[in-house]
Amino acid sequence: MKLDKTVKKETGIVLLGTVILSAVMVGIFAIVGRFDYTVVTGAAYGSALAVLNFFLMGLTVQSAVSAEKDAAKKKIQLSYTVRSFALVVLLGVGVYLPYFHWLPVLASALFPRITIIFRSFMLKKQNADKGGRTE
Repeated sequence: MKLDKTVKKETGIVLLGTVILSAVMVGIFAIVGRFDYTVVTGAAYGSALAVLNFFLMGLTVQSAVSAEKDAAKKKIQLSYTVRSFALVVLLGVGVYLPYFHWLPVLASALFPRITIIFRSFMLKKQNADKGGRTE
């Protein structure tokens, strides 16, 4: 299966947003005096899991597009269940291991969703600006 350009593009956007939000979070830890190496490793670990989860979701949707409606629905549901379970287990490992700070591990898992919400807001604003102009 060839990787669709939309999956690449959207994963790249989520990756960029996650990296930016992780850098901000690490900066906040530094400002409040709680910075150590586990903050960086926790942010990197949580971010990698979150972006991988998003990428795998994109692959599932890409492959489901060509399937029958019922088969596609089952495929997406199974993928969601497996990915969610794996994400919870792997985040739990990150929280448990002493090499990662628990807060960046868990917070980074939310960064793709925040990126998507922010991007959606910006796209709506852009579309409203274009539609509201009279040229």
